[in-house]
Amino acid sequence: MIKAVTFLGVALLSLSAQDVFSADKNGRYWIYGVGSQNCETYLEARNNGGLSEISYKNWVSGYLTSSNRSSEDTYNLLGETNFQGALSWIDMYCGKNPKNTVYMAVANLSAVYYPKRKKTK
Repeated sequence: MIKAVTFLGVALLSLSAQDVFSADKNGRYWIYGVGSQNCETYLEARNNGGLSEISYKNWVSGYLTSSNRSSEDTYNLLGETNFQGALSWIDMYCGKNPKNTVYMAVANLSAVYYPKRKKTK
């Protein structure tokens, strides 16, 4: 009986430690804010500065913060790179992929930086 309870506890714990991604039955999900805008619009905001650029920076910082919180074994997804370095990476990505969304740019940044992430403080 103890083995069965221990096994059940370990099984439940392992399920709760896995990354959870949600979407509808077709794999689609809603993107809030400026993340749904295309890279071309993002680059215009970066070049013009002001409130528009701040909106993009805030969206990116929110995405990264959420990734830090929800990614297993992650303290800082960017590792040794600072936020300005991440924005430069997104600028480069968007320059090469102007029709992609900002969400796609930041998702790709996350995939590239994940192996280099800082796991603890």
